[in-house]
Amino acid sequence: MDFFEYANIASLFTNTFWVQLLIGGLCFALVFVFQGIALYTIASRYGYKNKWMAFLPFFNTYYIGVCAQKNKFYNVDAKKLAMSAGIIECVLFAAYIVYYSACFLVLEYEVEYITTNSLGISYPSYELRNYPAELNWAAWMYNYMDKYILSTANLVLIILEICVLMCFFQTYASRRYVLFTVTSILFPIQGILFFVVRNNKGVNYRQYVAAVQAQQYRMYQQQQQYYNQNPYNRQPRDNGNPYQNPYSQQGNSRSGTKPDDPFGDFGSDNGGNGANGGSPFDEFDN
Repeated sequence: MDFFEYANIASLFTNTFWVQLLIGGLCFALVFVFQGIALYTIASRYGYKNKWMAFLPFFNTYYIGVCAQKNKFYNVDAKKLAMSAGIIECVLFAAYIVYYSACFLVLEYEVEYITTNSLGISYPSYELRNYPAELNWAAWMYNYMDKYILSTANLVLIILEICVLMCFFQTYASRRYVLFTVTSILFPIQGILFFVVRNNKGVNYRQYVAAVQAQQYRMYQQQQQYYNQNPYNRQPRDNGNPYQNPYSQQGNSRSGTKPDDPFGDFGSDNGGNGANGGSPFDEFDN
């Protein structure tokens, strides 16, 4: 369904219908080839069968699930989800062809008028008038098919695609699988993202998360051991009184004898003067 997305993007730059189809077709073909190469490369590396499905529309949707079979979405196999998405995609493609054909038949009976909603905002609306009875089926499709049936089917398809893409990117881009999945849904570039991760090793996401958690726990244990060990090979500082006389501690690596006073020849703190213990430089000493 990416073809219609490319065509809608092209309509922002040109009003010519055939140019929109041309641009949409070229962009779709380019991304489609990138996706096919990526799926074929992965299938060749892991020995998956029926690699030709990677280059066929609708079949390649199923083959995404084949390449993502190492992971499940809430215990549902990726291949089953991808098969359901491929079937709905095929049915939607046929339904859109019928819908646009019906719209083309009744286009000349379309009448535009202005509608104002409860907020006072005016916008154009379209309805069919004076169309022949043999086009009742086309008028019904014009009025209801896109509004109810196709929109609901598109919603179901998007949900299935999200599940399949999550399984795929969990397998080949485990660290950024959410980013890659959201980008693939919002923008029609999933084939390019497939091509980017095609050479990555496929893993089971649950095993990957368990391995990462185990590695982080080992790193935590190593840090705890490093901070708990005594780098100076002695008792921790808080085992003794940090304010007591360090020279009176028994069993300390320091000597228990107080070192000599290097200024003892000039006096002491006991008072007196000169040889009697006083300071010879005391200007108040008579």
